[in-house]
Amino acid sequence: MNTTKFLAIFTTLTTSILSADFNYLGTKQPYNVKEISNTTAPNGYKPFFINHLGRHGSRHLSSPKYDVSLYELLSIAEKDNSITPEGLKLKESIAQLMEIEKGNYGLLTDVGVKEQKEIAKRFYENNQEIFGKEIIATSTYVERAQQSRDAFLEELGQYTPNINFKVSTNDKKDILLRFFDLSPEYEEFSENGSWKKELDSYSKNKNFNTEVLSQLFSKNFIERLEKGEFKLKDSKGKVILKNPTNAVRNLYDLYIIQASIGKDLGFGKYFTEDQLKWYEEVDNLNDFYEKGPGKTGEDIATNIAFPLLENFIVTSDDAIKNQNISANLRFAHAETTIPFITLLDINGYSVKENSLEKVYDKWLGRDISGMSTNIQWVFYKNDKNDILVKILHNEKDAELPLATSMKPFYKWSDVRDFYIKKLK
Repeated sequence: MNTTKFLAIFTTLTTSILSADFNYLGTKQPYNVKEISNTTAPNGYKPFFINHLGRHGSRHLSSPKYDVSLYELLSIAEKDNSITPEGLKLKESIAQLMEIEKGNYGLLTDVGVKEQKEIAKRFYENNQEIFGKEIIATSTYVERAQQSRDAFLEELGQYTPNINFKVSTNDKKDILLRFFDLSPEYEEFSENGSWKKELDSYSKNKNFNTEVLSQLFSKNFIERLEKGEFKLKDSKGKVILKNPTNAVRNLYDLYIIQASIGKDLGFGKYFTEDQLKWYEEVDNLNDFYEKGPGKTGEDIATNIAFPLLENFIVTSDDAIKNQNISANLRFAHAETTIPFITLLDINGYSVKENSLEKVYDKWLGRDISGMSTNIQWVFYKNDKNDILVKILHNEKDAELPLATSMKPFYKWSDVRDFYIKKLK
């Protein structure tokens, strides 16, 4: 009892062979679990239900923006004889990327499909006792979330009858999985919170624009970019490249999507390791303050996830009472998983931090909510119908700030009370 066995899952090492070659990807990190924890349940207890939330798998670029804007800038420079040989190579690489992305923007990649299938396979293998009853599976209306749900179920259907699957897609007014779209207060906080100005100021502490861009453009062209001569737009007409900082950031955004696509197009060679680390840190701060724990007294980013936590409690109670369901599966986004994980108060992930300089050392978005991130509440019971729950984060045992003599198992009554108090 309570002996943790770490099972090497060699199949996940092939989820993206390339992912091991890329670092500093932030929440674009492909799912890269090399081993999972499989803690033996206390004597007499068996699993009977799992409540699940997953982020969609690795995806293509969400829309034509970083690629098209940077390609256009390079094309202008080429026309003006202001491009370097490396700039020409980058232009060719972006052209390759745009060809890959054609018709695929926003969709799951093959890497993402593989992630979901492998998670589903282990989901079954580690909890075979729960199956044979109803499985509810829902996703947001966004296609990559639906694709993630369907890939998960396609794999699961190889082991348990899909006649038990109840599949649905939420509409755009989705208070459970897209709560971040429905709160005017949160929208104001996201766009104009005090953290925005602080992060903007902090991000200017280091400037690698000249170092990166001088590899690609002539000095005169960089000066024109600095003067604001160019205003390049994405596919929706929004200006996303008008200065050197935009150009470098757009290149970094192309770098971090490569592992999800499963193809090295060479975007990383224009950065040093320290530069990549810096850009990840800036993104990490944005996730921490906009979607995560944030600063003392700023709780809106977490509180918007209250409906989802309440739904987890209600559906868990129903499963315990009715004994008619094997699993409740939900597929959503990083904007869903980060607030929810913060609200769960697991593994110290909910600790607030007022000092921007300290966040990166203690809270990493790539570990907390990379691609295909998942949360599982696994429920166990014995012959006396005593109920225990174990929470898994990315298939590893999570720790709650609650007393238990059976770690990582907790009495459901204690966990339920803990979260009910949060909702109040």
